[in-house]
Amino acid sequence: MTIGVNISHDSSICIKENNKLSFFEESRFNKIKHWGPTPNDFNFLSFKQIKNFNDIFVFASYGKDDDEDKQIIELLIKKYDIEKSYYNPWHHHIYHACSAFYVSKFYEAVCIVMDGGGAYNRPKSTYKEADSIFYIDNLKIVEKYKCFSNAWCTAAYLDKESKEKFLSINIQDTNLDYFTKDLDNCEIRMTSNFTPGQLFNHLCSVIKLRSKDKDGLFFAEPGKAMGLSSYGNSFGKKDEDLAKQVQIATEKYTIDLIEKALTLNNTKNVILSGGYALNCVNNYKYTKYFKNINFFVDPCPHDGGTSLGAAVWYDYYR
Repeated sequence: MTIGVNISHDSSICIKENNKLSFFEESRFNKIKHWGPTPNDFNFLSFKQIKNFNDIFVFASYGKDDDEDKQIIELLIKKYDIEKSYYNPWHHHIYHACSAFYVSKFYEAVCIVMDGGGAYNRPKSTYKEADSIFYIDNLKIVEKYKCFSNAWCTAAYLDKESKEKFLSINIQDTNLDYFTKDLDNCEIRMTSNFTPGQLFNHLCSVIKLRSKDKDGLFFAEPGKAMGLSSYGNSFGKKDEDLAKQVQIATEKYTIDLIEKALTLNNTKNVILSGGYALNCVNNYKYTKYFKNINFFVDPCPHDGGTSLGAAVWYDYYR
């Protein structure tokens, strides 16, 4: 058996035995929405579903802090006497892609991962991996494109920012971007502009659409902002108007990204994963825009799904 464990928000476990999957979200057990472990609170009630702790444990995280993640993993290993484990802090988007592809039943596809907040791909970096494109089939997963953004750490996230400043944001502007390719010929974009997931999170900060967790930390609620957009106009400064404008801007951004993915691979199968794939209204629009493309949207595109992806990756792609 292979056991995937997501230790970021919306924590979960996936027990994979041959082709049988058992998936459990921790919030179903502890009744705490968006729960994620910390060094002071790392008790997984869902671990009661695991019968054999001698199997391999594959840990997944978006890398909120590399040292903290490693500390949590070490505490879990010690508490449950885990002998075999694997952790790669740079695999967050890969796990999203593997999870989505496994349940899609496609024989091959391009998978577009658009992260809600972004994942740290390098320790101590201010840039987060926001958007990625992979080619994936039953034998391999190949990185084709990655966008890293540091917009999340700019002054734009401050509560005091005005709606007027927010309206000036243009996520399509690439004038200040830096493009390159890595050793595996994967295209890299480094940007200070917002990506769709980041822009919705930023909108939640501007219009105060946030909730507190048990530790008093704020969680953005982009799903509510996406719903609010249905009542807004493509102009104006009301909360619903801003939501509508973000919805329009991120729709265009994603259409461009899908078109890019299709030029990188000769396939008609497109998979969407990552937090932004929870945008059901825009997902429907993509199927109308790309009429000859087969779309599959990850049923668990947020971080909870990465425990499944971690188990699948370890078994098939490592």
